[in-house]
Amino acid sequence: MASERWGGRREPIAGNGRPCTHPDTLKIVQGKAGPRLVFDLSAIPKGTRVHRASLFCFTQRGIQPTEPARIHVAEGPDPEAAKGEPLKLEAPWYRSFDATDAVKLWVSDPAKNLGFAVAQFERLLAAQSYLEVVYEGEPKNPPEQATGLRVAHHDGQTFIVWTEHPAFRPKPDEVVWLAKFSERGDKLADGPGQGAYDMPSHPAIALRTLRNLQGLGLRDKPSGFQGIKDLVRIREVAPVTYRVYRSPERITAANIHRAERLAEVEPLSGFDRDVYQIHFKGEYLDQWEEPSSPIPTFSTDKGKALTPGEGLYVHTSKQPGKFHYAVTVALAGTENLSQITDTNSLPQPVEETPAVPQPVLQFVQEDRYKDDATEYWYRYWAAPPYCHLPSQAFRIAVALGAKRKEPCPLIIGSISGDFNLRGEVNLPRSDAVTLDVQEQLDWLPTLFYNEGRGTLRGMTECKVDYFCERYMDFMIKWIMARHQIDRSKIVGSLLHFGLRHPEIFTRMSFGSYTAGYDIRFAPGGPSMPSVLGPQGIKTTTGEDAWKMYSVAEYVNTYPDRDIPFLLCISATGKDSGHTSEFGWQDDPRGWRGLLRARQPFVATWSLGPPHELTQAFNEMRWDTTLPAFSNCSLDDNPGNGDPADGDYYGGINAWLLWGDKDPVDEKDRWEMTVWLISSCPESACTVDITPRHCKSFKPKPGQTLKWTNTSLADKREVQSGTTEADKHGLVTLKAIQLTKGKSRIGVLGQ
Repeated sequence: MASERWGGRREPIAGNGRPCTHPDTLKIVQGKAGPRLVFDLSAIPKGTRVHRASLFCFTQRGIQPTEPARIHVAEGPDPEAAKGEPLKLEAPWYRSFDATDAVKLWVSDPAKNLGFAVAQFERLLAAQSYLEVVYEGEPKNPPEQATGLRVAHHDGQTFIVWTEHPAFRPKPDEVVWLAKFSERGDKLADGPGQGAYDMPSHPAIALRTLRNLQGLGLRDKPSGFQGIKDLVRIREVAPVTYRVYRSPERITAANIHRAERLAEVEPLSGFDRDVYQIHFKGEYLDQWEEPSSPIPTFSTDKGKALTPGEGLYVHTSKQPGKFHYAVTVALAGTENLSQITDTNSLPQPVEETPAVPQPVLQFVQEDRYKDDATEYWYRYWAAPPYCHLPSQAFRIAVALGAKRKEPCPLIIGSISGDFNLRGEVNLPRSDAVTLDVQEQLDWLPTLFYNEGRGTLRGMTECKVDYFCERYMDFMIKWIMARHQIDRSKIVGSLLHFGLRHPEIFTRMSFGSYTAGYDIRFAPGGPSMPSVLGPQGIKTTTGEDAWKMYSVAEYVNTYPDRDIPFLLCISATGKDSGHTSEFGWQDDPRGWRGLLRARQPFVATWSLGPPHELTQAFNEMRWDTTLPAFSNCSLDDNPGNGDPADGDYYGGINAWLLWGDKDPVDEKDRWEMTVWLISSCPESACTVDITPRHCKSFKPKPGQTLKWTNTSLADKREVQSGTTEADKHGLVTLKAIQLTKGKSRIGVLGQ
């Protein structure tokens, strides 16, 4: 069995081609209808049995095409004409096209090989295309085979480990052992043994060793600017990849073509390559890499770290059964399918049981500043439905405060980017559990993205799926299953996720850095077309995806849904700090949308909320019903989004407070005590009040209700009237008169 690659020419270091078994065998014929990719397959004898063929294509900067790519098998006498069904993309990676039938035809009758006609392919880099063929024949100079295969299965996932090609194995004297991970300075050991935190010493290599194995220059000189220089290739490395196979039968050289190819894995996959330290001055100036930064290997389970020089792939099981695995080496497109032995093919199967995968503990770390909070760092290998592609590894950090008394608070944050990652858990609270979750896409709210992202699937043939939301929801439930959490004390800054999960977040405070109320209008936010697709694209639930990245659009599409109480702070003002960087214009849009949807929130800009208000919030119960205020006569005007419009500083609902000790939430009765805080500059106001977060008070649409406003100081009825529940079952009491004296607002069904 032979597996080889046909393609164009690859120039050293900076070429546009790809390494191939048969270089200079791709001819690009330009026609009026588009290019034809013609591969010279004369190296395969006529009539040879072909088992599989895949056409790999690449786009500029790896951008996902907007429209579906259409590549046809060219036929005479007009080979440019698109005939027949286009080639189909190969699941689950969708980065290659199934060309098996075409290659079988051309090998049996070479005269019919007119190539592939490209009818439509946005941003195609035609010269980088290559064709891989698995056929019966003698392999030409197969590379040294993978060895040391071992496999373990737990929590619904199979961890496949192998020894890498010699070019990617560090020398024995380049391996270091970490007795203790610490932000204050890692502690090294002389070799394997027991380390800190009831964990064995962890194997690693230095960053300088990693860069050498990668063929990259070490960025060990100050950059001279805010940032760091791009990595530069200084030498060619062996163009090696590893191919992972799975089958219910033992995999041999005779049947490997029938096995399922799970993935193609790049070298150095066993190292956690993003945890190195970058030094800098001031606000990230003169950055440079620390050459001695330890690069640890991954762990497949608690305390079970890979040996430096081993590769890793994690497969999420979909069906129960016993399965065999094999790993082969491909060098410049030539795969070794002839040497299949017990060293790279499991002689005995692994029994797999589908289950929800769990985060895997990697190491335990001492915090830089806190002696009373220990950090536990995990990896989670996500797969659909928690991510759009298989085996996508994300970082999870958990800090456990030594002074916490469960049920305790839970602080939720996010890890974004790759800048000194081990320092992402910043000053964890001593009395709480802190959970930091790596975002699937940087600067993207934790909701959804196009399911074809990073593939060759056209955006318009895909839907936008809620991968990020499911992933974050799972992580929060995972930590809550491990620790007793006070649900009224869960806080975080995941605005768009939190809106949809009031069962997790009772209240949310954010904005001292910046808040993206409408990502469509945030200059510093992600590009909607690149993340979601063109305007009008739908989510898997049929929503307009672009609109669902807007707070105002979401709450007014679903006005009947409760959201957490939002404390919205834009302390730097309209035109300074990060507000100016990311744009002020979406803040007023978001707040107007919340008012229109009659949702509970407070907003302030160019200053913080009144101390009396925030102090009360810190001591308040959040597991009861609460009032949503709107149209308060004391509200300031944030303007239309232009920093010059409206009031330069001010607040919305910033002087109103309610009692959390004596609310009434019954089937036909709702009551709440409300008032103006004592520091309010005015003595009275009017405001609309809508009962929210009601567990029992659920009026029917159109139901008539009676309401009263009673002064508690003298038991005097200040106001009364009737109202109707709207089509969503919401009841809004208009122009309620409030003072600094407490008023009892009551609503009674009739």
